[in-house]
Amino acid sequence: MIKNRHIFLLIPVIFSLACSVKAPVLNVTGEKTALENQVLGTYQQIESDTWLIASTRSVTNAPTAAASGARKEVLEAVQNRKFNKDDVDELKRNKTVGENNQGLLQLLPESRYESDADYRRSVDMIVEEENRDRLIIYERVISVNQGSADAEKGRVNEIFAKLNFDNSEPGTMIQQPDGTWVEKIKTGK
Repeated sequence: MIKNRHIFLLIPVIFSLACSVKAPVLNVTGEKTALENQVLGTYQQIESDTWLIASTRSVTNAPTAAASGARKEVLEAVQNRKFNKDDVDELKRNKTVGENNQGLLQLLPESRYESDADYRRSVDMIVEEENRDRLIIYERVISVNQGSADAEKGRVNEIFAKLNFDNSEPGTMIQQPDGTWVEKIKTGK
């Protein structure tokens, strides 16, 4: 009888332990390749370096430590992109330019661009500067990441194309991998 009584006392303990075991929580996220993580990490580091240098200059008003030529060039490219961002965003809203599938801006057929020579010169200058700056940054990311050799250069461009697409406002024209153009739609959150 005493043995059965111990069993009855153990049953609630076992039952409570069984109920307290929780299954692990799994978060399903979009998978990124090692190359995507490498590229985006390097790009974020470049962005961080730019902010650090800008804040150091504004606080101390003293020259910063000498940067290598390539590093200085990429930091200037990032700063120039920030300076031109409003103009680039306006050109995208007006559908004068779109984000192509290689991570660059591309001119689109637009009446004002065709008819207004001053506007055309201004647009050409902004697009040329933006694409030059993007290419400088892309090349720096590739050179920093030894694993992203020329064989993967096209893939790096695709990663930047996706990043530019994701950072664009709804209404921006986006070139699909097959070359067709679509308008970015607003996504619900």
